[in-house]
Amino acid sequence: MVLTEQPKYWFYPDVKDNLQQKEEEQLAVEIIRPTGFQSNDFKKVVTRTEFYPDDQPFDKDGNYTAPKKFRSITVDTKFDSALILRTCVGEVRNLSVKDTDGKERKIISGKELAECRAYGIGAIIDAIVVEVSGDKLTDSKKKNIE
Repeated sequence: MVLTEQPKYWFYPDVKDNLQQKEEEQLAVEIIRPTGFQSNDFKKVVTRTEFYPDDQPFDKDGNYTAPKKFRSITVDTKFDSALILRTCVGEVRNLSVKDTDGKERKIISGKELAECRAYGIGAIIDAIVVEVSGDKLTDSKKKNIE
């Protein structure tokens, strides 16, 4: 078995009208692929179990009893987006933030992106987290291998 390794590539998030811009004006994010070890640090799985009122895991005296039925079992995967942005995002191109005083500053790194408070930044961060946590080598990524 031979796997393809791609340590770095440019990602163009499909947010707002980014992909309709000229290529040199598009928001571009340098993705640094995490190692297998790092990717375990990025996510955590949270499991919640809800029992019926008459079938609790502990009796009135606090002794454990085996519940016979569950109302629901929920499993959520949560990602540490700040850690992903700080470790897996290198350079950021064509992103700037304007504050309420009208001053504009460029966001040029994953660290700055992690600390950004601008409205609308959530969609960009979500797209980056999905990209980093995904494990598919698409045709567009194949063209981008440096």
